[in-house]
Amino acid sequence: MRLLISLYKYFPYGGLQKDTLRFAHEAAQRGHQVDLLTTDWQGERPTDDNLAIHFTPSIRAWTNTARMEEFARHVEEFRRQRTYDVTLAMNRIPNADFYFAADSCLKHYLRQKHWPLTLALLPRYRAILRQEKAVFSPLASTRIFTISDAQVHEFQEEYGTQPERFCPLPPGMDEACLPPPPEHATKLRMDTRTKLGVKDDEFLLLLVGTSFLRKGADRALTTLAELPAELRKRTHFALVGNNPPEKLYNFVKNLPVLSNFVHPIPPQEHVTEYLLAADLMVHPAREEGTGTVLVEGLACGLPVVCTAVCGFSPYVAAAGCPVIPEPFSQDSLTSAVTEALAHLPELRKRTATYASTQDFCGRSRSAIDAMERFFRQ
Repeated sequence: MRLLISLYKYFPYGGLQKDTLRFAHEAAQRGHQVDLLTTDWQGERPTDDNLAIHFTPSIRAWTNTARMEEFARHVEEFRRQRTYDVTLAMNRIPNADFYFAADSCLKHYLRQKHWPLTLALLPRYRAILRQEKAVFSPLASTRIFTISDAQVHEFQEEYGTQPERFCPLPPGMDEACLPPPPEHATKLRMDTRTKLGVKDDEFLLLLVGTSFLRKGADRALTTLAELPAELRKRTHFALVGNNPPEKLYNFVKNLPVLSNFVHPIPPQEHVTEYLLAADLMVHPAREEGTGTVLVEGLACGLPVVCTAVCGFSPYVAAAGCPVIPEPFSQDSLTSAVTEALAHLPELRKRTATYASTQDFCGRSRSAIDAMERFFRQ
């Protein structure tokens, strides 16, 4: 089949961008002809024989929503000039055969944050909701790849989207993030902890994310400050992601004795070494469509504490790890982390046992399978 994938912008390390490239690789490796249309490509370009990168004309709109609307027009024009068997939109673009819903329902989220009159009057919000409605309205025919049950519930509640249009996908963890053989994993853990200055009898908490507030890094750091004094002295915190260091330090300086225990780390292509080095992942996100890093942690046998808003929180709960319910409570998070550190060997064993029974890497295979079925109809 001939497949068109549209993505507004590609840059390294982005979750949506990684999924886009995995879908394209999987389809190309099966012998399908894949065209990937975008406005910009940062980083190394793929070299698959059946995969071509195309660029739209320059987009000159002033706002993000206007730029997305112009991009949608360019995608439609590109489609008219060629013949495709299947089209996949990675952003909210109408009339595609498939849309990959990487985020939660925006209408549901905005209604929790703003007055209805605000959403109705401000042009930005009207445009955002118009774009989303074009994909999820019962009048549309686009099939929707979803990555959590919560998404389906929200979209149906807000738009009345027909249930048969949803295509659930498993986690899309990169196989390169699977842990190495045990002997290599042990050495990698020791080397990384040494690099971070974490001793054998100390704990390392880890948060991976590129948005300081959205991922709840401030909540995690507050938890570190609230640990019992003796435990806090033996606990380090590593934050991996594209977060401005000054924001982190401005927050940390107001907390007791934390400056010696916080390690800001730039974004990485793969974070397996930090997952293996850590003792507990703390991911108290305010908003998280899925949280692929959560299953990456579980796959490495790393216990996870996360909030229930994370799309992949059911995997965390199934592994026997704590999930903080909504509405969020800082006391609940601090209590869960303290309890987890007190029973770490048991928690690690449960996590590793659960991970050994799961396939966390099947998203791209399932997505291309669905598109092939659609093509054969």
